[in-house]
Amino acid sequence: MTGVSAREPAAGRTDASRWLLRRRVLPDPELRLICFPHAGGAATFFHGWQDRVPAGTEVGAVCYPGRQNRIAEPPLTSMDDLADQAHAALRGLLDRPLALFGHSMGAVVAYEVAVRLAERDGTAPVALLVSGHGAPYLCAAGPPPDTAADDREIAEPAMAADPALRGSPQLLDLAMPVLRADHALLRAYRPVRTPRITAPIVAYRGADDPRASEDDMWSWRAMTGAAFRLRTLPGNHFYLATEEAGLVADVMDACRGGANGDATGTMTGPATASAVPLFVRRSGACPFDPAEDFARLRAERPVVRTTLPTGARAWMVTRYADARRVIADQRRFSSRAAVNGPVPPPEPPEGFPPPRPGVFYTYEPEEHGRIRRMLTPEFSAQRARVLEPRAETLADRHLDAIERAGPPADLIADFVLPVPRLLFLELLGVPLQDAGRLHHDLALLHDFHPIHEAQAGAFRRLDAYLRELVETARATPGDNVLGHLVAAHGTELSDDELAGIACQLLLAGYATIAGTLGLSLLALILDPVQAELVRDGRARPDRMAEELIRHLSVVTFGKVFQAKEDVTIADQDIAAGEYVLCHLPSANRDPALADGLDRLDVTREPTPHLALGHGAHHCLGAELARMELRVCVPRVLRRLPGLRLRVPVEELRFTPLNAAYGVESLPVAW
Repeated sequence: MTGVSAREPAAGRTDASRWLLRRRVLPDPELRLICFPHAGGAATFFHGWQDRVPAGTEVGAVCYPGRQNRIAEPPLTSMDDLADQAHAALRGLLDRPLALFGHSMGAVVAYEVAVRLAERDGTAPVALLVSGHGAPYLCAAGPPPDTAADDREIAEPAMAADPALRGSPQLLDLAMPVLRADHALLRAYRPVRTPRITAPIVAYRGADDPRASEDDMWSWRAMTGAAFRLRTLPGNHFYLATEEAGLVADVMDACRGGANGDATGTMTGPATASAVPLFVRRSGACPFDPAEDFARLRAERPVVRTTLPTGARAWMVTRYADARRVIADQRRFSSRAAVNGPVPPPEPPEGFPPPRPGVFYTYEPEEHGRIRRMLTPEFSAQRARVLEPRAETLADRHLDAIERAGPPADLIADFVLPVPRLLFLELLGVPLQDAGRLHHDLALLHDFHPIHEAQAGAFRRLDAYLRELVETARATPGDNVLGHLVAAHGTELSDDELAGIACQLLLAGYATIAGTLGLSLLALILDPVQAELVRDGRARPDRMAEELIRHLSVVTFGKVFQAKEDVTIADQDIAAGEYVLCHLPSANRDPALADGLDRLDVTREPTPHLALGHGAHHCLGAELARMELRVCVPRVLRRLPGLRLRVPVEELRFTPLNAAYGVESLPVAW
């Protein structure tokens, strides 16, 4: 869990008058802005904000136990308790729109309160505004919780925030117990689950803040399914004191929904249906189908220009035979353009940089083949059979938990994400306690929105983490992919190459399986006839898995290729250097293959498809994906009889602008 507990705190500890300092209580506010202070901070840190907000806005500053009017109370030692009680104190204020602002430790507390508002009250703040602290999932990478900071390390930021403490040793002595308690609370904070919220997030930092880098603040992009912006202001960690007027004005602009980016910040968010580019667009009538345009394109213009989110132009191939040719032809079509991610920018005048070590899908054919040969035994059909009992155990364990909790459930959070993720991380050799921190950085790298700064930070964190993992594997090779590579090829592969291979496997790994599994369950919930064929065993598991993979085609194009020479595809001339992508959902429904491919048929004899790539670009994890679908899909349908959606399908959020198409949540009952 995030720390969201089922228990409710005692009412006496949660009355708003004790938790909130409000200089002006308005009878009918248009907006309530709730501010959460830093570690050791007091509610009076936000004393001047009420004078700077528009009429109709009420500012409330949270007063943590152990300070000001609550000095007789012991400080709280658990983030769960702090967020539980703060959330309970706000419950009486939900009759008006609410925005949450948190600085440093307060940013994490504000996030945890936002999660509780969603999960306990079914509501969301108009905006979550976070300052001077990275996203919660980064806390897993911090110092061990039993490693106490010394008093000098604790006191220095407090004295920077409040110069009176620097000039008065007596005042500092009085403040130290609270400072120690808050720092211990934050160091012990290790969230197991860090769900994305639906509110937009705006992140703030001081330009000279050594404690909150740009990478740290960009990490918040992974925490929202809505819009995001990073704003940098002059100053250090406590820039709020000197930049109060500008900060408050920007906060109010964000609360009004006016934060559309500027020279120091970029707003990004989920695309509306009309804004989804053609190359990833799905049907408005059915989320499993490619957009209706593709049937016409296959018939009339099988190769057409499209624009990528980076502004680059590419030729899009829509027919099966043409797409198969492009994917298979390494001599004429290169993967080098994908060196920094799946959606390349226009080629720079100096050309693309060299491939990242170990990220072999960008390698030239000979080197690409060398690395694939090393990895093939780790992902063979035989290896998938060995892993099948473990997949069954994980699936049963999570379904047991769902059954114990009873309906309702979110199948994505409770089953679809954790089962493939745990199996894949065990296979690769990643400690399971690191799953949360990796998941959010990988999600950033799967995102097709132009969020280059966030993705660069995610790559840096991932590189640093994987280098440490490689060092551990070299010292003590385990019975996993990294350990086997070290044992068999450790003298051939450098540490950078091993880390790069691990990076590529993580990026191509469980997200595609989870995307297919989530959409498979949704498709069968919406098609009771097909579901019954799976449930009662009339659909062979191998045919069912292959049909779901083909029909859903969650990887829309795999990678963007670059023509190495002038070529012609379906009578369309393509010049050397131009980009080419293959639209796999369209190719996999090409009527030239068979009739009726727009219809899901779990008993269908397997039809040729490209959902798992082809040739040298065939998915290494194909057998793992098939096995997990065979294990998981029938189990869910049999264990949860009468499975049904709790919301109309129109209210579900899908992810077309993502390397692995899927559904964000799947609220169900049974």
